[in-house]
Amino acid sequence: MDEFEKCLNDILVDTFNHILKYEETSLKTIADMPVTLAEAHMIEAISKRGGQSTVSDIASDLNVTPPTATVAVKKLEKKGLVIKMPFSKDGRRFIISLTKKGEKVNRAHSIFHRRMIRGISRGFTDDEKNILLSAAQKLGDFFRKKVKA
Repeated sequence: MDEFEKCLNDILVDTFNHILKYEETSLKTIADMPVTLAEAHMIEAISKRGGQSTVSDIASDLNVTPPTATVAVKKLEKKGLVIKMPFSKDGRRFIISLTKKGEKVNRAHSIFHRRMIRGISRGFTDDEKNILLSAAQKLGDFFRKKVKA
């Protein structure tokens, strides 16, 4: 690795780890209930589809397998954050909906993201914001391609 690559690697790894830790800690503070980061992201995925999803939708949105999504939905259901309602006549498909508690967790998670982005944005000029958005878009494109490959 040349010096740029080493520096970029260190920054990406360190930033990723700090974002996760910050999000985890903040979620505990504002959600009023014990939810993991993965659970918060699953709730967010359901919310983005209007508060109702199938397990297949959730798995696709989060790039996980349907069995993984099924297990996670069962945990959310036990915590009272989602409810499952039969979707098809054969009883094999379900609509997953957020409960009031699930909506509350989603709002708390959204508040965290708004505060984080506002806090980050304050430290940049308009030109720096445009450069950051362009670089972040390229990073996102790179990782999306790698995940789909």
